[in-house]
Amino acid sequence: DYKADVEQPLPMIYQSGYLTIKDYDSEFDIFLLDYPNNEVKSGFLTALAASYLRPSTETGGWVREVVRALRSGKPDALCTLFTSFLASIPYTMRRKEDEPERERYFQYTFYLIFRMLSVYTVYVEKAQSQGRVDCVIETPQYVYIFEFKLDGTAAEALQQIEEKGYAREYVADTRKLYKIGASFSSETGTIGEWQVLPSFSRQDTD
Repeated sequence: DYKADVEQPLPMIYQSGYLTIKDYDSEFDIFLLDYPNNEVKSGFLTALAASYLRPSTETGGWVREVVRALRSGKPDALCTLFTSFLASIPYTMRRKEDEPERERYFQYTFYLIFRMLSVYTVYVEKAQSQGRVDCVIETPQYVYIFEFKLDGTAAEALQQIEEKGYAREYVADTRKLYKIGASFSSETGTIGEWQVLPSFSRQDTD
């Protein structure tokens, strides 16, 4: 006896065998429910899905996608996510009178973004022997070194990473390292250029 007006149908659908656990993300405590086979899928979609499943508002989706991109070693996906996030901020928020103020706006925005990614080790303005790197993110498999330029070029940012030796402390690290140069456009309010320079880990060269 299926009651379409039940407030929380997922437990019943799971217990009845229409859905089963196919995956689990321990970082976010999220279960992936899926159909056990095509026969059950066909019956469920035909008879029950319209009554039981209702779209819900997703919260924290953007942060999860960023964390997954970091976890999977996908710096190009990070570019897409950061670009879309910055593009959603109203232009009135970044309207500054002088260049130092504009630069501080972008620095502070990215500081807040990286603070949200507390699931991994994040260093902002990390002091090293030859200067301060804008941002370093460490995951169990990857290290990301970021350098940002306001109205500059991604190539200039990468050049600074090389000249200042920001990656030097990770020479003996077994994780794969990505050097990422990005430029902010004060005109568009989002990322103008994004270049990635992967470095092989010690493990890759052994």
